Amino acid sequence: MPKDIATVCLDATAADDVTAALTEALAPFAHDAQPVDGRWQGEWDWWHVYGGDGERGLAVRPGHENDPRLIRSPIWLDGSPRPAQPAHRCDGGPRGVLDLDTERTAAAVAAAREWDTWSEFAARFPPAQPLQAKSERSPSGAPAIGLPYQEFREQPLMRALAAWRQSDPNVPAWAKHSDPVEYFGESREQYAHRAAVRAETTNVLVTLDGRWTDCFEYAPTPEEPNAAYAYFDFADRYLRELPDDAFIVRVRFHS
Repeated sequence: MPKDIATVCLDATAADDVTAALTEALAPFAHDAQPVDGRWQGEWDWWHVYGGDGERGLAVRPGHENDPRLIRSPIWLDGSPRPAQPAHRCDGGPRGVLDLDTERTAAAVAAAREWDTWSEFAARFPPAQPLQAKSERSPSGAPAIGLPYQEFREQPLMRALAAWRQSDPNVPAWAKHSDPVEYFGESREQYAHRAAVRAETTNVLVTLDGRWTDCFEYAPTPEEPNAAYAYFDFADRYLRELPDDAFIVRVRFHS
Protein backbone atom coordinates (compact mmCIF):
# COMPACT_ATOMS: atom_id res chain seq x y z
CA MET A 1 0.00 0.00 0.00
CA PRO A 2 1.53 3.34 -1.04
CA LYS A 3 2.39 6.50 0.83
CA ASP A 4 1.58 9.89 -0.65
CA ILE A 5 1.38 13.56 0.27
CA ALA A 6 -1.91 15.42 0.62
CA THR A 7 -2.40 19.17 0.76
CA VAL A 8 -5.10 19.94 3.30
CA CYS A 9 -6.84 23.32 3.33
CA LEU A 10 -8.29 24.61 6.60
CA ASP A 11 -10.13 27.81 7.44
CA ALA A 12 -8.67 30.51 9.68
CA THR A 13 -10.10 28.94 12.86
CA ALA A 14 -7.48 26.20 12.52
CA ALA A 15 -5.01 28.62 14.11
CA ASP A 16 -6.50 27.68 17.51
CA ASP A 17 -5.57 23.99 17.17
CA VAL A 18 -4.16 22.82 13.84
CA THR A 19 -3.93 19.17 14.90
CA ALA A 20 -7.60 19.09 15.89
CA ALA A 21 -8.60 20.83 12.66
CA LEU A 22 -6.59 18.35 10.57
CA THR A 23 -8.07 15.41 12.47
CA GLU A 24 -11.58 16.67 11.80
CA ALA A 25 -10.89 17.39 8.11
CA LEU A 26 -9.34 13.97 7.46
CA ALA A 27 -11.64 11.83 9.63
CA PRO A 28 -14.26 11.17 6.90
CA PHE A 29 -11.58 9.58 4.73
CA ALA A 30 -10.22 7.07 7.25
CA HIS A 31 -10.45 3.44 6.18
CA ASP A 32 -12.69 2.63 9.13
CA ALA A 33 -14.93 5.70 8.78
CA GLN A 34 -18.66 5.25 8.33
CA PRO A 35 -19.86 5.37 4.70
CA VAL A 36 -21.41 8.65 3.55
CA ASP A 37 -24.63 8.27 1.55
CA GLY A 38 -23.81 4.60 1.25
CA ARG A 39 -20.40 5.27 -0.29
CA TRP A 40 -17.14 4.19 1.31
CA GLN A 41 -14.63 7.05 1.29
CA GLY A 42 -11.64 5.34 2.90
CA GLU A 43 -8.34 6.81 1.71
CA TRP A 44 -5.88 6.39 4.62
CA ASP A 45 -5.04 4.27 7.64
CA TRP A 46 -2.48 6.69 9.10
CA TRP A 47 -1.26 10.20 8.48
CA HIS A 48 1.12 12.70 10.00
CA VAL A 49 2.12 16.30 9.32
CA TYR A 50 4.93 16.29 6.80
CA GLY A 51 5.63 18.73 4.00
CA GLY A 52 9.01 17.33 3.07
CA ASP A 53 12.46 17.60 4.61
CA GLY A 54 15.10 20.12 3.67
CA GLU A 55 14.30 22.06 0.53
CA ARG A 56 11.21 19.99 -0.23
CA GLY A 57 8.95 21.68 2.33
CA LEU A 58 6.59 24.53 1.59
CA ALA A 59 8.39 27.80 0.99
CA VAL A 60 7.91 30.67 3.45
CA ARG A 61 7.62 34.23 2.22
CA PRO A 62 10.77 36.23 3.02
CA GLY A 63 10.37 38.11 6.27
CA HIS A 64 7.87 35.63 7.72
CA GLU A 65 10.27 32.86 8.75
CA ASN A 66 9.46 33.30 12.45
CA ASP A 67 5.70 33.63 12.16
CA PRO A 68 4.32 31.59 15.10
CA ARG A 69 1.52 30.21 12.91
CA LEU A 70 3.95 28.29 10.71
CA ILE A 71 3.77 24.52 11.15
CA ARG A 72 6.96 22.52 11.48
CA SER A 73 6.43 19.07 12.94
CA PRO A 74 9.38 18.20 15.21
CA ILE A 75 8.69 14.44 15.27
CA TRP A 76 8.02 11.52 12.98
CA LEU A 77 4.87 9.42 13.17
CA ASP A 78 6.51 7.09 15.72
CA GLY A 79 7.46 10.00 17.98
CA SER A 80 11.16 10.00 17.14
CA PRO A 81 12.90 13.36 16.49
CA ARG A 82 12.75 14.74 12.98
CA PRO A 83 15.57 16.85 11.49
CA ALA A 84 14.80 20.54 11.70
CA GLN A 85 13.65 22.24 8.51
CA PRO A 86 15.43 25.34 7.18
CA ALA A 87 13.87 28.60 8.39
CA HIS A 88 12.48 29.29 4.90
CA ARG A 89 10.64 25.95 4.74
CA CYS A 90 7.72 24.53 6.66
CA ASP A 91 4.98 21.89 6.66
CA GLY A 92 2.21 24.46 6.49
CA GLY A 93 0.82 27.78 7.58
CA PRO A 94 -1.53 30.58 6.54
CA ARG A 95 -1.69 31.11 2.79
CA GLY A 96 -0.53 34.71 3.20
CA VAL A 97 2.85 33.79 4.68
CA LEU A 98 3.63 30.99 2.23
CA ASP A 99 5.49 31.62 -1.02
CA LEU A 100 3.55 29.81 -3.73
CA ASP A 101 4.98 31.92 -6.53
CA THR A 102 8.78 31.66 -6.65
CA GLU A 103 9.06 27.95 -7.41
CA ARG A 104 6.03 28.08 -9.69
CA THR A 105 7.68 30.80 -11.76
CA ALA A 106 11.00 28.95 -11.79
CA ALA A 107 9.28 25.79 -13.03
CA ALA A 108 7.62 27.69 -15.87
CA VAL A 109 10.89 29.35 -16.90
CA ALA A 110 12.74 26.02 -16.88
CA ALA A 111 10.02 24.35 -18.92
CA ALA A 112 9.97 27.15 -21.49
CA ARG A 113 13.75 26.84 -21.83
CA GLU A 114 13.38 23.07 -22.32
CA TRP A 115 10.72 23.64 -25.00
CA ASP A 116 13.03 26.08 -26.77
CA THR A 117 15.91 23.59 -26.70
CA TRP A 118 13.72 20.87 -28.19
CA SER A 119 12.36 23.21 -30.85
CA GLU A 120 15.82 24.33 -31.90
CA PHE A 121 16.93 20.72 -32.25
CA ALA A 122 13.78 19.58 -34.07
CA ALA A 123 13.96 22.49 -36.54
CA ARG A 124 17.07 20.93 -38.13
CA PHE A 125 15.01 18.05 -39.51
CA PRO A 126 11.85 17.52 -41.53
CA PRO A 127 8.71 17.70 -39.36
CA ALA A 128 8.15 14.40 -37.56
CA GLN A 129 4.90 12.64 -36.72
CA PRO A 130 4.22 11.44 -33.17
CA LEU A 131 3.75 7.77 -32.49
CA GLN A 132 0.21 8.43 -31.32
CA ALA A 133 -1.14 11.75 -32.53
CA LYS A 134 -3.32 13.68 -30.09
CA SER A 135 -5.67 14.55 -32.94
CA GLU A 136 -6.33 10.85 -33.45
CA ARG A 137 -7.66 10.15 -29.96
CA SER A 138 -10.99 8.42 -29.61
CA PRO A 139 -14.01 10.21 -28.07
CA SER A 140 -13.23 8.49 -24.75
CA GLY A 141 -9.80 10.11 -24.70
CA ALA A 142 -7.90 6.86 -25.25
CA PRO A 143 -5.01 7.16 -27.70
CA ALA A 144 -5.63 5.74 -31.14
CA ILE A 145 -3.07 3.68 -32.99
CA GLY A 146 -0.66 6.03 -34.78
CA LEU A 147 2.44 5.30 -36.82
CA PRO A 148 3.91 1.81 -36.81
CA TYR A 149 6.76 1.88 -34.33
CA GLN A 150 9.43 1.10 -36.89
CA GLU A 151 8.21 3.89 -39.16
CA PHE A 152 8.19 6.28 -36.21
CA ARG A 153 11.78 5.37 -35.31
CA GLU A 154 13.00 5.79 -38.89
CA GLN A 155 12.00 9.44 -39.14
CA PRO A 156 15.15 11.61 -39.46
CA LEU A 157 14.44 13.46 -36.23
CA MET A 158 14.03 10.26 -34.21
CA ARG A 159 17.12 8.71 -35.78
CA ALA A 160 19.13 11.81 -34.85
CA LEU A 161 17.86 11.65 -31.27
CA ALA A 162 18.77 7.97 -31.01
CA ALA A 163 22.27 8.68 -32.27
CA TRP A 164 22.66 11.55 -29.82
CA ARG A 165 21.58 9.39 -26.88
CA GLN A 166 24.08 6.70 -27.84
CA SER A 167 27.00 9.10 -28.21
CA ASP A 168 26.39 11.45 -25.28
CA PRO A 169 25.55 10.23 -21.76
CA ASN A 170 24.69 13.82 -20.75
CA VAL A 171 21.80 14.40 -23.11
CA PRO A 172 18.96 16.46 -21.59
CA ALA A 173 16.06 14.55 -20.06
CA TRP A 174 13.68 15.41 -22.89
CA ALA A 175 15.98 13.68 -25.40
CA LYS A 176 15.34 10.39 -23.56
CA HIS A 177 11.57 10.65 -23.86
CA SER A 178 9.99 7.82 -25.85
CA ASP A 179 7.96 10.25 -27.97
CA PRO A 180 9.18 13.84 -27.64
CA VAL A 181 7.18 14.80 -30.73
CA GLU A 182 3.96 14.24 -28.79
CA TYR A 183 5.47 15.35 -25.48
CA PHE A 184 6.19 18.80 -26.91
CA GLY A 185 3.17 18.83 -29.17
CA GLU A 186 1.64 21.99 -27.75
CA SER A 187 2.50 25.67 -27.52
CA ARG A 188 5.44 26.95 -25.51
CA GLU A 189 3.02 28.73 -23.18
CA GLN A 190 0.92 25.64 -22.54
CA TYR A 191 3.96 23.47 -21.93
CA ALA A 192 5.32 25.98 -19.41
CA HIS A 193 1.94 26.21 -17.72
CA ARG A 194 1.74 22.44 -17.28
CA ALA A 195 5.05 22.56 -15.44
CA ALA A 196 4.03 25.56 -13.35
CA VAL A 197 0.87 23.95 -11.98
CA ARG A 198 2.87 20.97 -10.70
CA ALA A 199 5.32 23.10 -8.71
CA GLU A 200 3.26 23.58 -5.52
CA THR A 201 0.55 20.95 -5.86
CA THR A 202 0.43 17.36 -4.62
CA ASN A 203 -1.43 14.31 -5.88
CA VAL A 204 -4.20 14.90 -3.32
CA LEU A 205 -6.03 18.07 -2.28
CA VAL A 206 -8.55 18.35 0.57
CA THR A 207 -10.58 21.50 0.03
CA LEU A 208 -12.04 23.90 2.59
CA ASP A 209 -15.48 22.38 2.10
CA GLY A 210 -14.18 18.91 2.93
CA ARG A 211 -13.74 17.34 -0.51
CA TRP A 212 -10.96 14.83 -1.14
CA THR A 213 -9.90 15.23 -4.76
CA ASP A 214 -6.90 13.71 -6.50
CA CYS A 215 -5.20 13.23 -9.84
CA PHE A 216 -6.72 9.76 -10.21
CA GLU A 217 -10.37 10.80 -10.23
CA TYR A 218 -10.31 13.08 -13.26
CA ALA A 219 -11.39 11.38 -16.48
CA PRO A 220 -9.82 12.15 -19.87
CA THR A 221 -11.87 14.12 -22.36
CA PRO A 222 -11.33 14.79 -26.08
CA GLU A 223 -10.43 18.38 -25.17
CA GLU A 224 -8.07 17.38 -22.36
CA PRO A 225 -6.77 13.82 -22.74
CA ASN A 226 -4.28 14.40 -19.93
CA ALA A 227 -6.61 13.85 -16.98
CA ALA A 228 -3.89 14.40 -14.39
CA TYR A 229 -3.16 17.83 -15.81
CA ALA A 230 -6.81 18.84 -15.37
CA TYR A 231 -6.49 18.00 -11.67
CA PHE A 232 -3.19 19.85 -11.17
CA ASP A 233 -4.53 22.89 -12.99
CA PHE A 234 -7.55 22.92 -10.66
CA ALA A 235 -5.44 22.37 -7.52
CA ASP A 236 -2.99 25.11 -8.48
CA ARG A 237 -5.76 27.65 -9.02
CA TYR A 238 -7.51 26.58 -5.83
CA LEU A 239 -4.43 27.12 -3.65
CA ARG A 240 -3.59 30.45 -5.24
CA GLU A 241 -7.13 31.77 -4.72
CA LEU A 242 -7.41 30.84 -1.03
CA PRO A 243 -7.85 33.68 1.49
CA ASP A 244 -4.61 34.79 3.13
CA ASP A 245 -5.76 33.53 6.54
CA ALA A 246 -6.67 30.04 5.28
CA PHE A 247 -4.19 27.33 6.27
CA ILE A 248 -2.39 25.06 3.84
CA VAL A 249 -0.90 21.98 5.51
CA ARG A 250 0.94 19.04 4.00
CA VAL A 251 0.42 15.57 5.46
CA ARG A 252 1.90 12.25 4.50
CA PHE A 253 -0.59 9.38 4.53
CA HIS A 254 -0.67 5.66 3.93
CA SER A 255 -3.46 4.28 1.78
